[in-house]
Amino acid sequence: MKKVLTIIGVVLIVIIIAMISIPFLFKDKIKTAVLNVANEQLNAKVDIKDFGLNLFSNFPNATLSLEDASITGIGDFEKDTLVQAKSGSVTIDLMSLFGSNYNISRINLDRASVYAKVLADGRTNYDIMKTDSTATDTETENSTPFNLNLKKITVNDCNIVYQNDSTKMKLVLNKWSGEISGDFSASETTIKTTSEISEISFYMDGIPYLNKVKGNADATINANFDNMKFTFDKSEIRINELKASIDGWFTMQGKNYEDMDFDLKLNAPDTQFKDILSLVPAMYTADFKDVKTSGTATLDAYIKGLWQGENYPAFDVKIGVNNAMFQYPSLPKSVNDINLAVDINSKGGSLDNMIIDISKFSFNLGGNPFSGNLNITTPMSDPNLKAHANGTINLGMIKEVYPLEKGTELNGIITANINLATRMSAIEKEQYENVSATGKLELNNMAYKATDMPEVLINNASLEFTPRYVNLPSLEVKIGKNDISANGRLENFIAYALKDQTLKGQLNIKSNYLNANDFISSETSGTAATDTTSATSEDIIIPKNIDFTLSAVLNQIVYGKMNITNMVGNMTVRNGILTLNNVSANALGGSAKVNGSYNTSDPKTPKVDFDIALSKVSFAETFKSVESIQKFAPIFESLVGTYSMNLKFNTSLGQSIMQTLASLTGSGALQTSDVKVENVAALTALSSALKTDALKSISPKDLNLPFNIDNGQIITKPFNINIGNGGMMKLEGSTGLDQSINYKGTVTLPKSLANNYINNVPITIGGTFSSPKIGVDTKALVTDAASSIVSGLLGGKSDGTGASLSEEKAKQIEKIRTEADNAAKKLVEEAQKQSDNLVAKAGSNALAKAAAKGAGKKLVDEAEKQGQNLRNKAEEQIKKIEGETAATTE
Repeated sequence: MKKVLTIIGVVLIVIIIAMISIPFLFKDKIKTAVLNVANEQLNAKVDIKDFGLNLFSNFPNATLSLEDASITGIGDFEKDTLVQAKSGSVTIDLMSLFGSNYNISRINLDRASVYAKVLADGRTNYDIMKTDSTATDTETENSTPFNLNLKKITVNDCNIVYQNDSTKMKLVLNKWSGEISGDFSASETTIKTTSEISEISFYMDGIPYLNKVKGNADATINANFDNMKFTFDKSEIRINELKASIDGWFTMQGKNYEDMDFDLKLNAPDTQFKDILSLVPAMYTADFKDVKTSGTATLDAYIKGLWQGENYPAFDVKIGVNNAMFQYPSLPKSVNDINLAVDINSKGGSLDNMIIDISKFSFNLGGNPFSGNLNITTPMSDPNLKAHANGTINLGMIKEVYPLEKGTELNGIITANINLATRMSAIEKEQYENVSATGKLELNNMAYKATDMPEVLINNASLEFTPRYVNLPSLEVKIGKNDISANGRLENFIAYALKDQTLKGQLNIKSNYLNANDFISSETSGTAATDTTSATSEDIIIPKNIDFTLSAVLNQIVYGKMNITNMVGNMTVRNGILTLNNVSANALGGSAKVNGSYNTSDPKTPKVDFDIALSKVSFAETFKSVESIQKFAPIFESLVGTYSMNLKFNTSLGQSIMQTLASLTGSGALQTSDVKVENVAALTALSSALKTDALKSISPKDLNLPFNIDNGQIITKPFNINIGNGGMMKLEGSTGLDQSINYKGTVTLPKSLANNYINNVPITIGGTFSSPKIGVDTKALVTDAASSIVSGLLGGKSDGTGASLSEEKAKQIEKIRTEADNAAKKLVEEAQKQSDNLVAKAGSNALAKAAAKGAGKKLVDEAEKQGQNLRNKAEEQIKKIEGETAATTE
């Protein structure tokens, strides 16, 4: 017996050791298998941070866990993350680990996010399986080492987004937890599911039909996988407070199950008005349970038929509310006489068969009744619209029937009396005799105050409807300290509202004060951002379906640190482009005129293209107000005075100011006759190199500086700077975004510093604006100085060479030879003297002293050479005289 127990104990120990060691032995094998399958079969990038294998939690099955797993798209979907999960696990048959196929029976997902997208052209980001035209279906099914034998799927705190750009539909499920169970490997099974979703949102054409409603579902579904038919046996669903059930079935058809056939009905027999009211996001708050309601309500819906491509099933949704009211227990008044009749239906086929009918909508707020109705037929091909609204809404009464947030105040009167009846084709063809549009919409004395925004005042806003256009006789708005008023008219208003066509308009805009910084982020305006390499907020995108002509008179605009006054001009907004035409203003201490455009026709890469003329603007104001000048031209900080400039430039807007400036290209010219330059590091260094203080502070006159902007650099063409007293700097070069400088040129010294031999100093200026490096071209300096000295010494030294023949020619020959020799010696002596003077004037400056010594040596060498030339010329003259003498003798 003891031996048997010993054997059993040993076996148990071996099994336990095996269960502990197997996870480590098979972990890499399974991880490799998963990644290999992913790489072989998916057009996507799979990333898994860590794997785990546990044999105890679900013994005799193994549990494979994944941490921080993700699947991201490639190509056009490169920035889309299809699946991202904090953690997940699958349950695998333990014995299958020893074979080549792994049987999976359960999947768990924790904090996973799924993003499924359909592009406008029909392509999907979830169609990531690679296709092999040569493979058979059997080969495809057997190509993976994983076999699904699913019994249960559980999800915890997961998010799903489905976005279909082709149908302009979007479904968002946030914080979904639940489970789905059944034998998914069988041909027929019963599926049981329970789910709780904290937020459900559904959008069509940007309209939120459901907005963050809470959903629960508990259903039993009979599933026939051979025919892909799913029949609801029992179901209980709840959306906020609305309870309902679903009866019927649906099937998935087609080769890839792209088609669906429906026969479903929504039952909500016990619907109350409060249940319908809970679907309104603003109403469904924490104290909604205490809201008092009365009245009756009904909800019925069905969908029946085949959904195949653009062929849609028949459907009908009816919502009715009769003689209802609601009142918050903490507030004194109620909203009464609420009536609603909605019927949205289609006989199937094209969506053009859909009818939207809101035949009744009315309520009474504080003794003021308001009513309206809406009917739309043939919405896809040629919308036929009938609409009516009539009544008064006292905004000051809202606080007595609805609990506003603390610190919120609302007042004002809305008055409406509008009647519209038209087909869209009548507007498009400008057949205004077939358009009925009358009435008026007014908003007066509105005031809105909240803790997180400045106070909004609308003294008067009015719209007058006519068949051809909507007239805007007046609009007066004040937001904080900002004010704006406008008048004009809008055309194609109905087509814009119903079919997203272009809204046209002519508006006159006036403002006494407009601070743009109140409406854009600090990163965009540049008022608070210090890290200019960080991403900016999203650029302002101009809608393509807006066609406005604007005439603006704006007395004061604040943008960033720039104060702009007396802006007058015309602007157009068309096809996503804002164009400025001869817009003039006072800015930067002077005046400006602007032509150009801000182009967002491609929202991913907005572009600007401007032609700006500045007149007598301040260097100091420009540096203080314009961030790009601080990067490109920091010298402005050290300039006192005014300038004028013509500048043409274009660029694509990047994610930071540095990216935007790096892509900037342009050209222009700066002119000034009133500027003082001081405390510039480059000039201070140049003054030190030349042993003078004259260049530390200069006041150049009539400066004209042409330049180009390209590849993150300002490239200046050759220009002259008059430094006074006969002095001149001639420069050309570039300044970079990194404030690097690279200039070359010459300095013509002022008369007080020049002499007969050195007055032009070749220089280079490199390094950075704050730490410049000055260079002097000593070779060119020496050559210039030597030439000056030689020219001075040789000038006019030819006495005696032109004497006529006489009997004293022998004496003349001797005189020529003697004077030439003496002149040569004097040339060398003078050169040596000038050399000594150059060295003496250089003083202790090492750079200047080295240059002086080199120049002095060159002077002496050149003098000796020119002295010999004098002797040679004298001998040539002597030979000429001797030849003439010989001829005379003969």
